[in-house]
Amino acid sequence: MNFRLSIMVLVLLMGCQSTKNMVSTDKNEKEGKETQNIGHDLSMYPEPGGELERHIIALPKKENEADYKIEFYAGKTMEVDCNKHTLAGELEEKTVLGWGYPFYEFNTDGNVMSTRMACAENSLHQAFVRANSMLIRYNSKLPIVVYIPEGYEVRYKIWNHDGTEYHATPE
Repeated sequence: MNFRLSIMVLVLLMGCQSTKNMVSTDKNEKEGKETQNIGHDLSMYPEPGGELERHIIALPKKENEADYKIEFYAGKTMEVDCNKHTLAGELEEKTVLGWGYPFYEFNTDGNVMSTRMACAENSLHQAFVRANSMLIRYNSKLPIVVYIPEGYEVRYKIWNHDGTEYHATPE
């Protein structure tokens, strides 16, 4: 009987230890922010340094995850005119040493490129200006961890394959 009790206590202690580094959103929920409890252990990922923030995308489990892709990108809401704007910057894939897990770092100088069309007066408005995106496979078992400069945000889209196959036309 003591052996069983010891095992149960050990399992309980291990469970408490493994959840220590999981993302919790209780603080954000109290502040009224839209949040999610991702349930992933982030202890192996580097802490954000300098002016960087760590953003997490936690994906729900799906049947046939191979049929899905994730497109994610960094950007910032800013005042723009009628032209098409793109944030200068690049997402770089890195690897957690010793674990092999991918994470991403967005580097930007904050410059914005745009077309040069003539705009009507008073065409200024707030819009999300994004950098080029990255497309990766869907994997609900690992979080997508992105480090970006403060003041920027990460957004993403979930793409799926509906099973339709198309044929090219020969010339």
